[in-house]
Amino acid sequence: MAFEIEIILWLQSFRSGFLDSLFEFITMFGEEIVIIGILGFIYWCYDKKMGEQIGITVFISLVLNAFIKTIVQRVRPYIADTRIEGIRQNTAGGYSFPSGHTQGTASTFGALAIWMKKRWITITSIVIIILVAISRMYLGVHYLSDVLVGGLLGIGISWVGHKYFSKHAPSVKLYKYILYAAISFGLIMYIITIFTIQSTSELNDAANLYDKLESTLKMLGTICGFVIGVNFEKSHVNFTHNKVIWKNLVRFGLGVAIVMVVRIGLKEVFKLFVDPEALAEGELFKSSLALLFDTIRYFAMVFVGIGLYPLLFKKINI
Repeated sequence: MAFEIEIILWLQSFRSGFLDSLFEFITMFGEEIVIIGILGFIYWCYDKKMGEQIGITVFISLVLNAFIKTIVQRVRPYIADTRIEGIRQNTAGGYSFPSGHTQGTASTFGALAIWMKKRWITITSIVIIILVAISRMYLGVHYLSDVLVGGLLGIGISWVGHKYFSKHAPSVKLYKYILYAAISFGLIMYIITIFTIQSTSELNDAANLYDKLESTLKMLGTICGFVIGVNFEKSHVNFTHNKVIWKNLVRFGLGVAIVMVVRIGLKEVFKLFVDPEALAEGELFKSSLALLFDTIRYFAMVFVGIGLYPLLFKKINI
């Protein structure tokens, strides 16, 4: 809509180096590594049960976001209108509606507020969600309707998740349904996209295929890694929390480091086989392989963090 374009142009009329840096920092609260870090802290150091419940709620929200994006296929503002500057476009692959960063932030921080029921957490969460939403428009990568729907979906799914888990404990049966649904969704989206993908003025067909499905398949890998990781931890680890602050700090810091090593290390290994940034016209097989590698990478990252890493800190008593 025209007025949404005008809102973005108005926000960007205040552009400066300081505001660019500020909003680039704020938008990071909606990025996957920050969300995974927050969930990791809750799961490893604070309350395993709460971490499991919030984690599955957030990942369901993000998979739903990817599904809606693929169905609606709304072009991003900086592509639709050349007057809009696309700032930090590396955070904005694929489609625009609804905003993944805003929904991820609303899911995560909304869940923290709903589960913990502390005034200062609720106020802080609201401020962060609003600022991330504004940052996405300022950066030229989302419309007002993108961030509004993303925010409402994120908070709504968190509320539904809390209501469900207040009456039902997570079960193996539930996780099986989620796992099967996620895999089915990923395959359906891949089949639809590969048979409909075309070259654009910005991207060739192979690069466009990767761009459109990258976030979807990353989220597929993430939720599969989480579900399988939680079940592995329950069956083979069953760690407990401790109240020693320095041990929790070590547990959290080491966990984030291990997850980052898996994330970055596997990315470099897989680039030896196919580089997603160097896909040529017609290389749909390479593009599909790159998507598969991303799915595996995010599965491994979350599975290691949720399932295998607790085995390590249990062994070394931290």
